[in-house]
Amino acid sequence: MLDRLTIHDLEIWSHIGVPEEERESEQRLLVTIELMFDARAAAQGDDVKKSINYHDLASDVHTLARKERQTIERFADDIARMVRRKYKSESVTVTVKKFPAIGAMVSLTISRP
Repeated sequence: MLDRLTIHDLEIWSHIGVPEEERESEQRLLVTIELMFDARAAAQGDDVKKSINYHDLASDVHTLARKERQTIERFADDIARMVRRKYKSESVTVTVKKFPAIGAMVSLTISRP
C-alpha cells in the first residue's frame, strides 16, 4: 500500500497567461501537489533521506515558476514531470489555481501515473 504526501496551496508567483500583456507582471498561483510513495523506510528509521523532502520539493516548484508560460496546463504538467523524474513517486496529482481578472478563481488538476 502506498502513502500520500500532500503540499496544499503552495504560494507561487510566475509570469503566466495567454496574452503577452498578462505575462508582463507576476501572478499569484496556488499549487497543490499530492504524490504517492512508500514511506515505511522513512518512518521506521525516522530518516528524511528515505522520504520525500517537502521543503526541497517546494523549492523545486518555485524554481520551475521562474520560466514564463502561457497556460496553467503547461505549468502543472512541468511540475508533474519533475516530481516523477526527481522524486520517483508512484503517481502525482497537481492542482494549479489562478486568479485572473475575471473576478473568479480557476483551477486545473492533472494526474500522472
